[in-house]
Amino acid sequence: MRGFPKVLNSRQDYENVINDFGYTPKVKRAYQGLLNTAKKYEFDKELAAESDRTGPEPEYKVMTQEEEGTEKIVQYKLVNNPDGKIFKLGFTIDEVQEVIDQC
Repeated sequence: MRGFPKVLNSRQDYENVINDFGYTPKVKRAYQGLLNTAKKYEFDKELAAESDRTGPEPEYKVMTQEEEGTEKIVQYKLVNNPDGKIFKLGFTIDEVQEVIDQC
């Protein structure tokens, strides 16, 4: 292998980059990207005004969307993502966070 891999597709790929490169900033970025797949934003509700949000960011995200010529303000809620890559590869959040902390 030459250099850091562009794509990591399996748990073994993630473990191999630690063995090959150690706890470096590149490894930290790869594991941080994996950790980011543990949660996702889902539509929560439509708001009358941006100030009507339920809670602060990052738990809630407010966006303006244009639909059929009218603008509406919608709120998204950060929720667990059971389909995230982190879980598909068999990692736990604690395992990934431990690697990030060591980098």
